[in-house]
Amino acid sequence: QWYQRRVREAVVSTQSTGSLMDKQCKPETPEEQVENEEVSRLNRVSHELFDKLADYLQTELSGTKDTYAMLEELNGIALDQYTNLNHSTSQIKDSLHDLDVKYKLLLPYLEQLNQLDVSVAS
Repeated sequence: QWYQRRVREAVVSTQSTGSLMDKQCKPETPEEQVENEEVSRLNRVSHELFDKLADYLQTELSGTKDTYAMLEELNGIALDQYTNLNHSTSQIKDSLHDLDVKYKLLLPYLEQLNQLDVSVAS
């Protein structure tokens, strides 16, 4: 919006300078009238150009802002998923540790069973 304001100020200052010159000069010749009309048309066209350019840039910035908001939302969802995965992994780790402890407690009994099996088989 600041650029729209700057463009409008530039156009207004150009138009006001032109009107001051017109008041100080004698009546215009047909060539000067054509030239002034051309300058006026160019001012109007450039004003339209800058307005359309401002609208385009505003749309682009709005789209970028929306994309950024969507990425923030996706990052939040990903954070939640990783938190859930971390919790699940922690539970699996704890379960594996418990199984390892139980296996180590059962290991002497399993060795006795193996020895018994070997002695019966002989």
